[in-house]
Amino acid sequence: MTSTCRYDSSLGLLTKKFIALLRSSAHGDLDLNCAASQLKVQKRRIYDITNVLEGIQLIEKNSKNHVQWIGNMQDTCEITKLQQRLQSLKNQNQSLEKEYKQLNGIKQQVDLDIERVLMSNGSDCYLTLDDLTRFELMINAERESFVVVNAPYDTDIEVHTNDYYPTKKLTDKKKITKTKCYIRVSDCSKQHLRVSLKQKGY
Repeated sequence: MTSTCRYDSSLGLLTKKFIALLRSSAHGDLDLNCAASQLKVQKRRIYDITNVLEGIQLIEKNSKNHVQWIGNMQDTCEITKLQQRLQSLKNQNQSLEKEYKQLNGIKQQVDLDIERVLMSNGSDCYLTLDDLTRFELMINAERESFVVVNAPYDTDIEVHTNDYYPTKKLTDKKKITKTKCYIRVSDCSKQHLRVSLKQKGY
């Protein structure tokens, strides 16, 4: 694509063409469907322009898919401001998309690393009875409850206390066939806990 083609498709030039089309229409009224057809662009790009023009009070919607020019005749300065704002929004959007791709790539890599570690060290991922006993003593000292759950992957776990404590919900999203969930719940009331398990699809 040549530089001329890239410039011709830019929002700045498209905005100029749209405003010229709007100003030349009868009574300053323009059908957005006709505008998209004449300018040979998708309707969503027309909406991008009309949203900004309406925001700076150069046009108003007078009916469905129709807008009317309400700006003054000396609009050169307004168009320049509009172009700058459109370009700024476009730059911000590109920056956010780039950041999203980077973060998504990092997340995928971390997920792969976790899965790789679990697969290669799965035989070592366990607790002995002595470990559980020591942990139980620590929990009792802190006046908390200790619940061990062995459930299928993607099981929702809800721990209900009394009315004074909110329901706590934990969903394990690790991609492994079985998972043990260790839940610590503040439970100074000494009342019984009720644990509900709900598998996906039920």
